[in-house]
Amino acid sequence: MDRYSFIIALRIIFAPLILVWPLQSIIVSFLLDVFDADVAHHKVSKKQYQVIDKILDSWVFLFELLLAWKLFPDFQLILLALFIWRMVGTIFFFINGYRWIFVIFGNYFENVFFVLYFKNFLPNIKLETLLVFSFIVKIIQEWFIHVAELSIREDLFHSKRKWSK
Repeated sequence: MDRYSFIIALRIIFAPLILVWPLQSIIVSFLLDVFDADVAHHKVSKKQYQVIDKILDSWVFLFELLLAWKLFPDFQLILLALFIWRMVGTIFFFINGYRWIFVIFGNYFENVFFVLYFKNFLPNIKLETLLVFSFIVKIIQEWFIHVAELSIREDLFHSKRKWSK
């Protein structure tokens, strides 16, 4: 099994483990998502990677939503609405292939989930402040990744990925 297939397998396996070992599985899932492009470019095109990544992201979001449903009953409808919002954007992306759609249909769900889940580590900051900050950061990140198509690794550290054709 090549490294990219192994990372895909880990992303598939760790998503449901979010319901069993939340903290560890959330962290592992996040890190796998951050670093998978570093091995994916050897195996797939950038376009193929985007499709695979969005499918795997949706798989992880589903289990984050299930955990959030249990842990944050006061936020269930907001989280469900944000989850559906992202899924609508993902469907639009699958239909037309336009990555800029994610600026509109940003992954606000996961950011709100992270804020709620990790809020206890920042007890002196108001929840509303964290949520507003997370939305602003997400809009900038979605533009950075999907419109400007910039990468910290490639554009800041000048370590270009050589995507397969």
